[in-house]
Amino acid sequence: MVHVSNDIKNEVELEGPIKELKQINNDINMIVEQLVDEEAALHAKYELKKAPLYKKRQEVIDQIPKFWLTCLERHPVITSLIEMDDAVAISYLKSIEIQRSTENPINYKIEFCFGENPYFSNDKLIKEFDFSDKDNIKVVNHSIDWKENMDLTATSKKSDEEEDSDDSLENEDSSFFCWFSDENGSDLADLIANDLFPNADMYFIEDSEDDVDGDSDSDIFNEANEIISDGEIEGAPTTKRVKLV
Repeated sequence: MVHVSNDIKNEVELEGPIKELKQINNDINMIVEQLVDEEAALHAKYELKKAPLYKKRQEVIDQIPKFWLTCLERHPVITSLIEMDDAVAISYLKSIEIQRSTENPINYKIEFCFGENPYFSNDKLIKEFDFSDKDNIKVVNHSIDWKENMDLTATSKKSDEEEDSDDSLENEDSSFFCWFSDENGSDLADLIANDLFPNADMYFIEDSEDDVDGDSDSDIFNEANEIISDGEIEGAPTTKRVKLV
């Protein structure tokens, strides 16, 4: 009984210091959040400065068949979002462009530019993001004009309807193209705009299983830790979530 009483007494005595430590930790986290925001803004500013070089880079990429498909498939996270049918459609992808706002470069528009293909009539698939208020991210989706019987997202849509009506199992074969109609999708956008795009040459040249030598504009492992919570990607194509192993 004495031992129990002493434990209770110790817990009571520690309540004050523990509460104080938690408050200090909250104050530290607020500063860390400010640092993250400022780093993101600085990164975006210099990404905008690189725009002319990215344009020059694309002129070289135009000489390499299926360059962007290769990059997407070698990215350690994005590759798991691409189904076989997606890969065939993405093989017509000519370029990826990140159009940043000159007023606030953290806001951007992602453009997937395609050549003539049997899947859709769009020459560009576009998704826009406004991160001015990180607690209220604004997303603008542009519709895909699928050609008859070629909608790769049709199965996903049907699966969602079945899930709402009869609690069917989650569809693990959701198309990557569902992301273009996702209400959010900002985390996947961050991977594309701030990792895949600036480091495209690295992903094309280096096999995804090899260790990457040298510095890059962002560290994919740090990126994954920031954007993935509970082992899932928020904003992956609807009904499909990726768990890191």
